[in-house]
Amino acid sequence: MTTSEEYGIVCANIRYLRKQHGLSRTAMARKLHIAVKTLDLLEGGTFPERINISLFFYVQQAFDVPPKRLLTVLLEEVS
Repeated sequence: MTTSEEYGIVCANIRYLRKQHGLSRTAMARKLHIAVKTLDLLEGGTFPERINISLFFYVQQAFDVPPKRLLTVLLEEVS
């Protein structure tokens, strides 16, 4: 799997997790410790160049999705 494919999976999973948990964009951004604009980019399929690695750990903390799974599995397809 290429890096760009992994980025695409992360973006899709972030979007799915927010919708699945009924969170507003602001609430999701707070959980992930990112700006709403960064969340908008992610949900739009763009992986920001300056994203912090801690995003993966905040996802794990908030949604119990480990970094490896966030990068390799489309959560929407396994739910």
